[in-house]
Amino acid sequence: MNRNPVVPFLLILLMGVGLIFFMSAEGANKEKEGAEGGEGAKTEQKFDAAAFAKDNCTSCHGQNLEGAMGPKLAGTSKPADELKKVIREGKGAMPAHDESVIADKDLDTLVKYLKDGAK
Repeated sequence: MNRNPVVPFLLILLMGVGLIFFMSAEGANKEKEGAEGGEGAKTEQKFDAAAFAKDNCTSCHGQNLEGAMGPKLAGTSKPADELKKVIREGKGAMPAHDESVIADKDLDTLVKYLKDGAK
């Protein structure tokens, strides 16, 4: 009895292609459910001011926002409106941060975090 050694490879190939097709169709259905607010819907993430400050501010304002190249931010006495304006429009070497970087509602949270001493 001679068996063709190519047959197992063809069977594996066909099963792989079928599995990929099935998984793609199943994923497309889950994507539609997510868009409609079904079980797979994305949940809105809560803004983390400490993480944002660490990622975007510490390189110039120091590890604990105590001041370095840029001024001290932790526990600043500057008015909230002035902080928001500087963050949005930039000042000196500080770049502007528009809505694509931080949303208005999150900007309020960040300013409160800075004024509270970055705790």
